[in-house]
Order: sequence, then C-alpha cells, then structure tokens
Amino acid sequence: MPKYTVIIHTPQELNHSSYIQTGLFELEKMGLVNVEVQLYLKMNKGTLTVDRHGTITKSSRPHPKTSFYTLIDSSSNKKINFATDLYDFAEHFSQAALSNCNFYFKRNFESNYVKSIQGNSKAKIYKLGVTFGNHSEYKHDTYKFFLGLFLSNLKLNLKRDRYFFKRIFKTYKVQKNHWKFINTSRNISRFENFEKASENSIMFQTRCFLHEKDEDVKQIHRQRYHIIKLLMQHFPDTFMGGFVPSRVANNNYRDALTNVPTAPEEYLDALKKSKIVVYTRGLANSPAWKMAEYLSQAKVIIAEPLTAELPVPLTEGKELLYFQNDMELIEKIKIVLKDKALAARLSKNARAYFETHVHPVQNTKRILEFMLNKPLV
Repeated sequence: MPKYTVIIHTPQELNHSSYIQTGLFELEKMGLVNVEVQLYLKMNKGTLTVDRHGTITKSSRPHPKTSFYTLIDSSSNKKINFATDLYDFAEHFSQAALSNCNFYFKRNFESNYVKSIQGNSKAKIYKLGVTFGNHSEYKHDTYKFFLGLFLSNLKLNLKRDRYFFKRIFKTYKVQKNHWKFINTSRNISRFENFEKASENSIMFQTRCFLHEKDEDVKQIHRQRYHIIKLLMQHFPDTFMGGFVPSRVANNNYRDALTNVPTAPEEYLDALKKSKIVVYTRGLANSPAWKMAEYLSQAKVIIAEPLTAELPVPLTEGKELLYFQNDMELIEKIKIVLKDKALAARLSKNARAYFETHVHPVQNTKRILEFMLNKPLV
C-alpha cells in the first residue's frame, strides 16, 4: 500500500484545478499515492492584492481558482496542507490559503508580488509552472466534485432576500453549464501521444473573451487580431487559424475567423499536424494553456516572452524562440522554415520539457516530493 494519501478538498472551480487532479489520480493508478475526495464547503473569502509599490490591500472577494489539499504521510501521520493558485492574476492571492496552508503553489508567479506578500503569510509560496486543463480516466468520486461545486458556490451566492430562490436556480444553472464544459476536456493520453508534423503550416488559433470592457482584454484582442492578420499577409498559403467564432469575434473580427475546427478534439488533431505555432500571453500576462499544448505536441514554438516565472525556465534557442515585435515574429518563422536542423532541435526539446516539467504526473509528483523532502516510494 502507498505510504502517502492526498485528500482533494472539492474545489469551487473544476476547469483549472483538473490539472492537479489528473496528476493525483494518475499517481494513484501508478501505486504511488492514495487519493481521497472530501466534500469541502468553506467559502474561503478573502483576497490579498499587491500593487507595484508593494502595498497590500484586503477584500472579501473569494478566490475560486485556488484549490486545497492535504498530504498525509502514514508512516509518521504527518499532515501537510497545501494549495494551488491557478488564477490569472499574479498580484492576487487567497488569504485563506496563505493563512491556513503550509505550502502555496502559484501558476502566475512573479517575484515582486510574492516578496511583498510572503512575510505575512504562514504558507511558503512557490512556482507552480505551466498548466492546462485535462482529465484522467482514473478519476473517481465525480459526484462529490459536482456536489462540492454546486453547494460551495451556492453558499457564496445565497442571500436571504426576495431573490433567494432565483439565486438558487441561477447558481445551479451556471454550475451545471460549468460541469458540462469541464466534461469536454481531453484525456491526458491525447497529449502523451504526438506525431511528426505532416504539414509545413503555421498555426495560431485563439479566442476572444466575452467581456471587452476591461482594458487588458481589449489589448489582448487587438494584439491577437493584429498577429492573425500579419500571419495571413506573410504566409497566405500555410497559415492555419484565427479567432474561434463567438459573439465578440463575429461582431468585431469577422475577417479574422479561424479556418481550423474549434471542437477540442478536432482542434488537437489539427495542431498535431502543424509544424510551427505562435504563442501570445493569456489574461493578465498569465501563461496560457496553449504553451502546454504546444510543448506536448513537440511543436516549433515562436512565443511572446512569458512574465510568469517557471520552476525551470523555457530557454530561447533550446525549447522555443521568442519574439519582441512583428519583424522578429516573421523573421523567426522564416528561419525555422529554412533551418530544418534548428526546427528539429526545438521540436525535440519542447517535447522533452513537457515530459519532464509540464505533464501533470511529473509536476504533481515534483510538488509532493518537494513538500515531503523525499521521493514517493
């Protein structure tokens, strides 16, 4: 029997948290840990926000993309409480996780913010790395995940007023839609398998966010639109991608809609065939899921530099090439189209980085062993 048990406390959000859950369920199948799922209904309100000057402000906002876990060493009965923060914003932190956990692993990790918050927290904050949504066929206790999702969000939204029953119905509807969406995630085995690119194509398929009132969202949309049009202009015969159709994309960027399937499985099939891919930042400069997907498929990646700090950096000229402006983007694509040896090396190293640092089994195992300060055996 495994010496270690990990308790998953059912989270308020299942899309991002699926990454760690997959790692845990796969490790359980390998016989390295036991996994228990416990219903968890704490609201965990409280967000700490750090500005550029290091000033910390507190609010009662919940932090739903932070998930909670307990690691138990049966040989000593030692318990370690840890949290994973997969929120897009580097400057926001879960007050409950910082106050109650021993370890806090943050996806969008930026040292300037972490230094300001670390001194007042019980939890030690560390880099989580590149993540993406997926699922394991060995996942169990799914009814607990849905029940925890609905009840915890209901608890957050419920007020005893004339809209009491409307709030119950709305929460159920929203979380039912969330449940349907996360059940379309792809099995991790789809990313474990990759094939040599069969097309000499350049892919950049992206999406618009529903709300354009936020200035960061507007900038992202404008940047993505500009890059799509740039790639269309310079590589008219080999460019694949564009905006996924949506209300925002259809209304504002109709001349830049994708020519690639948008269903998750069909998109992944198209990605597997392409040779070169372009990466741009996610919301609030967060590391977008595309990076993990690209690495998994051994793509030749031309990327906007990441601001998030990773446990092991992605290195220019080794796993990918970075671009700072339009000219660099176009020139670096042309370079890898001509230099087959460079393209092959970038492809090989991208896949190796995924296998070593991004695959949910390897990254989750790294986190557990780091907290235990010994290997899982």
